[in-house]
Amino acid sequence: MNISRLVFRISDVVNHPLRNYKRYPNVTVIKNIIYDTKYDDNINMLDIYFRSDVKEKYPVLFNIHGGGFVRGGKKYRSGFAKRFADKGWFVVNIGYRIAPVGRFPAATEDAINALNFVNGLAEQYNLDLSKIVITGDSAGGYYASHLISVICDEELRKSLNLPEYTGQKPRALLSFCAPFDLMKCFKRPTPFNVTVNITNCVFATEYQSSEEMENDFPYSDSQINIVSTVNKDWPEVFIVEAKNDSFCGNQARAMIEALNENGVENNVYIASHKGDAHCTHLLPFMPGNKQLYVEVDKFMKKIKSEKSSDDVYQNKSEIEEIKVDKK
Repeated sequence: MNISRLVFRISDVVNHPLRNYKRYPNVTVIKNIIYDTKYDDNINMLDIYFRSDVKEKYPVLFNIHGGGFVRGGKKYRSGFAKRFADKGWFVVNIGYRIAPVGRFPAATEDAINALNFVNGLAEQYNLDLSKIVITGDSAGGYYASHLISVICDEELRKSLNLPEYTGQKPRALLSFCAPFDLMKCFKRPTPFNVTVNITNCVFATEYQSSEEMENDFPYSDSQINIVSTVNKDWPEVFIVEAKNDSFCGNQARAMIEALNENGVENNVYIASHKGDAHCTHLLPFMPGNKQLYVEVDKFMKKIKSEKSSDDVYQNKSEIEEIKVDKK
């Protein structure tokens, strides 16, 4: 029995109705669009969420679900996706190969291919590709961050033999309860050695204890530790972390220091209300979520209201026309 997959399967089933019960009647949902046929068609699919009454170009929210690296699925983030779609975002909610079927860096490969696919939908759905926000929670927050890492570091991408991203650089990263320093989490003692089991699933290792992880690890710190991959080319970042997060807590500080050192604009929100814990942002009824989403929505509204690249180009053309008329 794979203990970690059992634990997170239970979490998926128990939390699904609690996270996705809210209804958004104005949101259109199209499910199971295949974005890559190289692997199992039932895995490499995505769902899109949008309001058809939006007149301007859609900003894009590209979501990578969590699930402890070994479970989860896009359907378990339908409530999260609908919430942002209802606010005028074109939300892309992807499925990807999870461990142990998809060993590292399979999920990042799938995310790149899905994002390239989304860029190809721009004309069909009137997307503003200058306003792509990458987001994810927990394991999905890690993969969202790792996606940014390989987009902004060509040497890192090539070292992992990952496909090239062919679109515009994402406008921002929005992470929820992400383990930026992966090994810090995987080495943490847990009942039934769950974190060791996750490590073996993700990296195809055969460790019996966290102490063994120091020996012959298949990847370098610069390839898997998000903090180590931050550079000056990163887009703006908004980090949400729960103060009482037993798995991914206390990771924002090191990430913020790395972002600041590289001159990357960033914001952080620490969820510290009573009951706030790992990924409570997914639970609509939690009292602390009201303030959390005030801050998140403020960040997202800022990006949504920016002039698009097309607007800037149009304004430049108008200026040139004025200059010509004056002559």
